[in-house]
Amino acid sequence: MFVITAPDGSVPMGPDEQTMIVAYLSILLIPAIVGIFLGLLRNERFGKVSVGLCMTSCIAGILCTPMYLYTEGFSAKFPLESFIGEYIIFIDLITSIFVSISSVVFLMVVLHMSHSGHGYSNGYLALTCALFLSCVLCMMADSVILLLVSWEVVSLVTFLMADNNDLPRWRFFMITHIGGLVIMAVFGYLWVFTGTGDMGNWHQLSALMDDNVSSLLILALFLGFGTKLGTIPFHAWMPEMYATSPTHTTALLTTVCSNVAVLILFKSVFSWIGISNLISVFAVILCILSVATALWGAMESMVQTGPKRILAYSSMENMALVTMCLSLAMLFFDSFPALTSLVTVAALFHTMNHSVFKSLMMLTVDSIEDVTGERTIDRLGGIACVLPGLSAVALIGAMSLTAIPPMNGFVSEWLMLQALIGTDTVSSSMRVFMPLLIAMMGVCGMVVATSYARLYGFIFLGRPRSKGASDPRPLRKGSLAPLMVLALLCITMGLLSFPIMDGLSSGISDITLIDTEYRIALSGNLEPLTLGILLGGCILLLFLMTRIFRTSRNIDETWGCGGTLDERMQYSSEGFSQPIVRVFHPIYGDTTEKRGNRYVTRFMEPFVKYIYRPIGAGIVTLSYQVRRLQTGNIQSYLGYILITLMVALLAVRWL
Repeated sequence: MFVITAPDGSVPMGPDEQTMIVAYLSILLIPAIVGIFLGLLRNERFGKVSVGLCMTSCIAGILCTPMYLYTEGFSAKFPLESFIGEYIIFIDLITSIFVSISSVVFLMVVLHMSHSGHGYSNGYLALTCALFLSCVLCMMADSVILLLVSWEVVSLVTFLMADNNDLPRWRFFMITHIGGLVIMAVFGYLWVFTGTGDMGNWHQLSALMDDNVSSLLILALFLGFGTKLGTIPFHAWMPEMYATSPTHTTALLTTVCSNVAVLILFKSVFSWIGISNLISVFAVILCILSVATALWGAMESMVQTGPKRILAYSSMENMALVTMCLSLAMLFFDSFPALTSLVTVAALFHTMNHSVFKSLMMLTVDSIEDVTGERTIDRLGGIACVLPGLSAVALIGAMSLTAIPPMNGFVSEWLMLQALIGTDTVSSSMRVFMPLLIAMMGVCGMVVATSYARLYGFIFLGRPRSKGASDPRPLRKGSLAPLMVLALLCITMGLLSFPIMDGLSSGISDITLIDTEYRIALSGNLEPLTLGILLGGCILLLFLMTRIFRTSRNIDETWGCGGTLDERMQYSSEGFSQPIVRVFHPIYGDTTEKRGNRYVTRFMEPFVKYIYRPIGAGIVTLSYQVRRLQTGNIQSYLGYILITLMVALLAVRWL
């Protein structure tokens, strides 16, 4: 069984407490493990059992935070171990919060999946259990071997779950596994440097190593995890992967898997490695890269016509804001501890908020595609009239995406702005750099607000643009329930944001040197609950006034200049985005073609066109040249061996 110890590893825990922890870990992990094996069987009944077991593990994951509050943290060593190290997990406050929120999102996605009618195979359901297990173990990992194995399993399982199109998922596989090799190299170096793979013994290692080395390690980790978070130019896999893969796969990839990446990145930088004295230059570089990613994601979301593509670039923009905040935290670390605490809380809180409202929007899009059969917003419209419940939860998700108070997305972005504004009062050297970041956030905010208003408006408002939109099928029974839970969570996490942020702040101080209260850096007071009550009261008052002073009305057809209005006379989404397309036409490299009586614009991702395709062509050309070495002549091969041996001997002699 598990070997349970207290957080310091030295104080033995009571037998009752140990029994409870072992029981909890068993309920958390064993159902998912059994679900993997049952999913491998072909019987359909075993697939349903596999889903139920996955939900059981998700419910146990939700209880991770209450378990931490009861035990005040614990470490557990698995009874199995490999020849290169032990498998150890550690539960601290910040890990428990991330596991709980991620488990809620995972449970809602699985619940929606079970009612979606997609008819996923048993193998897909087994992979779903494996993804939950690997994500949880990766967040809890306290040994290098468990962390690296779990992270690689996350990438491999998501690759296997994206089974609709080979090119996008292979692009995802290559890019993210290159990032995985970078991460593996960093943790391998730290393992050799410390002489132990137990990360519980790693703390502020930068004090023991060269400043340049620690800074390069942090830069490598940002780039390695950036391949999964969509940092440019590593985002090339995201649009096609989101558009062609099963929606539930991308919903888990953009939410729970992103939570894992951000949590491990945060722990690595601020706890295990620590901030060195020379990190400021690298922090500025990472901040600029994050800003470029956010602006690119915001602009690209404006010109896409597929809802999933829009949400793909939205994930880029949101994760770029998170990495920007972590970069600023490194910049503030030595001089402004209160701002460091504030911007770190903002980054982690926004990561959790993103997982909630993005999963809500992804599942909403899946429901729309299911009932209408349409995949582009130009073929939708008028859904609010026939599916008001779905329209209501989608409106809450869109409001969270656009950071409208008092939704959860507003609070975390408000914290980001507070951190940027606060630097003007404490540092003269940042009075030029920070206004640019504030302006960037303003531009991103305006663009994404327009983009999500376009997304919601062209799907739910106006007249139906297709038969599927005008007469959609009824929603499948039970498919709306998880959306309602996520929508309620968007509101709750906004109204009760300060207790959550206080917990994050306490968890940050437990594992890092950041022990200053984040509220000190706030330049003003914000009471989301009070704000929500006031806004709700105003909406209720307006509703009552419209009911009391309601007058008779006449409904008639809109005058159409002597003609008959139809759906083609509405403003199209492509027409909406044409000003941006025309301005940035040389950059986008798009092509416009005529299909019937319509002109359709096809967009080419410039990073794919100008970076990845030339690299791929170069690799193919080089491989053909290398193939010429295979002459089939034994004398040639002996010559190759002789040359290699001579070069190796000269290299050894020179070294």
